[in-house]
Amino acid sequence: MVATLEFDNDLGWVVYDHIVAGILSGGADTVKSGLGEVRQGGQVTQRSRRTLDHAINGPIGMCAEALFHAVSKEEKEAGSLIPDHIKLRIERLFSAPGEGSDHAVSIVSRRLNWLMFVDPVWTEGRLIPMLEFDHPASEPAWNGFLHCGQVPWPPLAAIIKPLLLRLFPWVEGFSWSQEFSNIAAQWLGFMRVFHPNEQSGLSQVEMRSVLRAMSDETRNRFIFWLGLVGKENENGWAEHVTPLINEDWPRERRYRTAASMRSWIGLLVHTGDSFPIVYEAMNKFVVPVETNDYPFYRFTGEIRDEKPITVLFPETTLGLMNRATPQVLTRPSYELPKVLALIAETEPNLTLDR
Repeated sequence: MVATLEFDNDLGWVVYDHIVAGILSGGADTVKSGLGEVRQGGQVTQRSRRTLDHAINGPIGMCAEALFHAVSKEEKEAGSLIPDHIKLRIERLFSAPGEGSDHAVSIVSRRLNWLMFVDPVWTEGRLIPMLEFDHPASEPAWNGFLHCGQVPWPPLAAIIKPLLLRLFPWVEGFSWSQEFSNIAAQWLGFMRVFHPNEQSGLSQVEMRSVLRAMSDETRNRFIFWLGLVGKENENGWAEHVTPLINEDWPRERRYRTAASMRSWIGLLVHTGDSFPIVYEAMNKFVVPVETNDYPFYRFTGEIRDEKPITVLFPETTLGLMNRATPQVLTRPSYELPKVLALIAETEPNLTLDR
């Protein structure tokens, strides 16, 4: 597309329009995506066809993608506006038959951040309404948007914040992969952690409400994301992670499950010197569960010449093991004897703690 336009701009657009007209004239069968069935373990997995993955493998999706490649570098600056002849062609693709219109919507929605940057009036008037949950194109619009790879740009986030706050459990109702629910949760977490109480951010009450609305699986994957925030930001554990746990995490008993325990302990093993302060914040969510499934190996083994967590923080580790272990065990615990032995070896006085 780009090479053709550089060779002869007028001819390039004539050829493009001719190709689109030919595809559209073929009806719903012609615009179908070339992406076939998804199989896992030899079994067909039912997945929605209203997704970006289908769009990039369909002719209308390819035609929509070509339009963005045709936008010149000069037209990619803030407020520069998308040329009218591009917007008219995008609108034409939105009216494609069958799943073709979904493909066009997904391709365009993936660029919502950028489109809001270069052409805010058109984006707010024509594209953002498709994110409304009752809009016929809301599923492909959100699927494309969640594919963008970046959190919503603050001016865009401020506009769509009412939708973001209601995104759960709505977004979990589609036959997509779990990845997209995780991305949505991370967006909301980012807005709370890095833009607290701002127009484009979340308040304590809003974050807690969002966490309650998530599925257990999504909430536990969010704990993993908190671990990344703690590790990848200077003083991240103290400034970002522990405040969210202390202030925002829902306290109800039903959110303390065996799966959440696995996630919390998985978070703890990566906290380094911040282990005590993170444990102090999250210990209220630790409940006794009988399992050998938790990653306690990090508490007794050296990894990359780092001392075991138990050696570094024997008293905190004892507190964790006490909260996480049922008073009566019906089967032998694999890691517990090792951890207790190492505590006794490291800090013998703790053996007097009943």
